[in-house]
Amino acid sequence: MADLLAARMRNRTGGSNPHIVLHLRFEKGMNGSHLWQLALQKRKEGRCPFETGEVAVILRAMGYPKETQIYVASGQVYGGQNRMAPLRNMFPNLELATQDELDKCRKHVTSLAALDFLVCLKSAVFVMTHGGNSELIIGARQSMGHRQKSKSIKPDKGLISKSFGDPYMGWTTFAEDIIDTHQTRIGLPEETFHNYDLWENPPCMCKA
Repeated sequence: MADLLAARMRNRTGGSNPHIVLHLRFEKGMNGSHLWQLALQKRKEGRCPFETGEVAVILRAMGYPKETQIYVASGQVYGGQNRMAPLRNMFPNLELATQDELDKCRKHVTSLAALDFLVCLKSAVFVMTHGGNSELIIGARQSMGHRQKSKSIKPDKGLISKSFGDPYMGWTTFAEDIIDTHQTRIGLPEETFHNYDLWENPPCMCKA
């Protein structure tokens, strides 16, 4: 199934338009409006997830056109279809699997998550929006980096949040900042350290 969706994603673009997998996280527990002062501080520190409309703006700033085929790897998005509307308006090509195909995967609790993981590995471009299992995906893609040419984009949430909050920043400047900042944030092997919960890219991995 993952091979089928990956091939379908490539074939639909026909080579003329890009295709990406977007790991989207916006869950009910992440909504901190009731603690708005703390939420604002966390947002400035890059510790809050982007909303779908913000993700769409970031992708457009990176140069992805409206015709881009996107596979959304996501659990239940808080707000449902209304929350997805801003992303869909800017990038309408979001569906790859049919409803019947998805229903088959939903018969087992972990099947859909496993499918998302495998499609993420097979995509030419992977974009994460907020921690979680996406760190594991980037680590797996890094380990495969010697065998495939791929790009994994890990947005600088702190910098982008500041840009979103600047009322005097125009689109051209915003897009230039996004591109300049993420030229080196494409999932290449890099110096890492043992984090308290996850070591996504141990140094020995790239020397094996």
